[in-house]
Amino acid sequence: MLISQYIFEQCVMRAGLAPTVHNTQPARWVRDGDALSLFCDTNVGLTVGDPTGRDAALSCGAVLEAMVLALSAHHIAAQVTLTDTDTAPGQGLVAVAHLTLSQGDTDGLHRQLETRFTWRAGFADQPVQLFGWTRDDTRLVFDQPARAWLAERNDFASHEIMQEAAFRRELVDWMRLDPQHPRAGLDGMDRASMHMTNSEAFAAPYVLTNFWPILSLFRQTRKLASEAEATLTSPVIALFYRDEFENSAISGRAYMRLCLEAASLGLAGWPMAALSDCAQTHQETCERFGIPAGQRLVQAIRFGVPTGQAPIRARRPLHETLR
Repeated sequence: MLISQYIFEQCVMRAGLAPTVHNTQPARWVRDGDALSLFCDTNVGLTVGDPTGRDAALSCGAVLEAMVLALSAHHIAAQVTLTDTDTAPGQGLVAVAHLTLSQGDTDGLHRQLETRFTWRAGFADQPVQLFGWTRDDTRLVFDQPARAWLAERNDFASHEIMQEAAFRRELVDWMRLDPQHPRAGLDGMDRASMHMTNSEAFAAPYVLTNFWPILSLFRQTRKLASEAEATLTSPVIALFYRDEFENSAISGRAYMRLCLEAASLGLAGWPMAALSDCAQTHQETCERFGIPAGQRLVQAIRFGVPTGQAPIRARRPLHETLR
């Protein structure tokens, strides 16, 4: 047998460090000897924010790539077979991939699994060093006017998406702003990860639910959704695109490697999800930056050198991840 239960569990925990939408962590693992299976728990899916399950599949793809890398640290190779199963919310557990193990080589990128993190704040005022960048599925945007345009369009898209009350309620449901929340430290988005002060964390649920219509009436909601000032501290914005018909799990695997490659260069990332989720800004961005026809903008990511330490990651315990 190539893999022990102990090594399997260690690899599952390392794979769980991968980024997932709203930190939902939908990946679940089953082991049968040297055969592993990855499932998506669609019951933790976002019924409003991700009704087709595309982001859930993207998230599972990131975890899948992290698992392949974690296994490689033990000289174990994984042959991956994707199921191409629908991951829309509310279906329970659905199979995403099956892995067959054999002896293999180490992929040094696995060393970045612990160093990669999301930085939702301003970046250091210093240029980035991109020597060694290998991605051919990104447009890198450096010049200030283009970054300013992306910052403005991202704010526009965020505000448009936030106008939907059901989306705001779902967002609040995944916030763990109170340290006494029963899921604090396990999943979702906490105060530290979002760089909120105590007063901001206290007010956020009320602002996003009860007070939003009133604030909107007085045209105060745009500045609440604005990130432009922090966005412009990022010296480079990466526009990550893939074939529009590609299995989202494959796109997720590529996205994981992109993030780890950036981490190897000392960079942290902050996704601009609204830019690709809003149909209008998706089209505008593809046209402005020459993303080829037949390609889909999967994600725009602000990259830079963080100005502080990584926040403690909220991660599900092992017993919630294994089946």
